[in-house]
Amino acid sequence: MKWRMALALAICMPVFYQSASAEEAHADHVISHILEARLAIIDNAEKSESDQFVFLAFWDFDDTILKGDCAGGLRIDDKTIYRGLTELAIESGYSQIYDREEGLPRFWKDYVVLEENIGPWISYPFLPQMLRGSREKDVSSLARNHFEDVLQNYFFKSSIKILNALEKNGIQNHVISASPDIFVDAAASTLGLPKERFNGVEVKIEDGRLTEEIVYPVTWANGKVEKLTSIVAATKRQHPGKQVVVLAAFGNSYGSDGPFMKHVATQALPAGKPVGVMINGGAPLEPYQDLFLKVEQSEVQSSGQ
Repeated sequence: MKWRMALALAICMPVFYQSASAEEAHADHVISHILEARLAIIDNAEKSESDQFVFLAFWDFDDTILKGDCAGGLRIDDKTIYRGLTELAIESGYSQIYDREEGLPRFWKDYVVLEENIGPWISYPFLPQMLRGSREKDVSSLARNHFEDVLQNYFFKSSIKILNALEKNGIQNHVISASPDIFVDAAASTLGLPKERFNGVEVKIEDGRLTEEIVYPVTWANGKVEKLTSIVAATKRQHPGKQVVVLAAFGNSYGSDGPFMKHVATQALPAGKPVGVMINGGAPLEPYQDLFLKVEQSEVQSSGQ
């Protein structure tokens, strides 16, 4: 079933990396490129001091940090590897539209109709909207438990290695996902990042309960660009007198992630080059030819996966 619509170095030709058996070789290359760009910017500045800059990197989440989809789950060769939070939320009684006993087939039928006949701008917000009336703390608790018990085992090793290396070197990682915000927020503790850096498709919360009212932008395609620019603007307000620099973008889908990755990859930095990393993305669409560093990765955190 279709769930989502279909590393960027600013160089002339893309580079393609295959997975290495022991450790996927591209992670060190990506880390090195980003840190070199950071150092070049600092060295090029008048004072040559790192504290005059705030460095950022932006990530998609599903199939970029997490193998599979936190909302939709992961199936391989018709075998369920893990179930998604959407199904678990319905079965936990958190939807007023779909009952916990027999609601799942009806939900999937409705979702496919929305996605195929109207598009992700409607189908993606429908996921949190169909949980309207449920208590925020209940859904959040369900999601946190699922990440702690199951989903964190399916974080890509290479993505985690890169993410941790960037944090260690003073580069803030932010997530912009097309999954429900209340789901991706729950990944914060398992990734060791502040919840405020996680951004998904959001609905308003009133009196502690989810509503149907969408908080724009819808974080898909160009909506991710809009969210990225708003985060950069907010970071500038939080750090007056400092220069905010976006060094990298990571995604897995040209349809959903291509616009924000291109936005980052085509920047003119004070020095060095930005990088966008397309993970398992396949052949590039025409607007993204020769923009992204393309890599393949499959190894996850849990042994034996």
